[in-house]
Amino acid sequence: MVEIEIPQKVSHSFDVIKKYEPIDESYMLQQVLLYGIHDLAQEMAIKLFSEGKITIGEAAKIADLSVGEMMELFTTRGIRSRITVDDFEEGLSNALNMFNE
Repeated sequence: MVEIEIPQKVSHSFDVIKKYEPIDESYMLQQVLLYGIHDLAQEMAIKLFSEGKITIGEAAKIADLSVGEMMELFTTRGIRSRITVDDFEEGLSNALNMFNE
């Protein structure tokens, strides 16, 4: 078990939500963590890809998105996709694996 101090801004948001929807605070905190880790993973994937440290396929895995969804996210953020031979081969391999299952 981990103890954390809930920031005032988060506590205020919880109070506002509870006015409209009677939700258990521990459940709300779990949801905040789940959504937060998802957003953090996407941001890290974007950063690492932008720095040229990972491929688009690796970025998609980190962000828990498909390669197509990752490319769409890059587009909305104005990040130019650089598809490498490795990316192409990885995508082709994934597509072939889907058909062989």
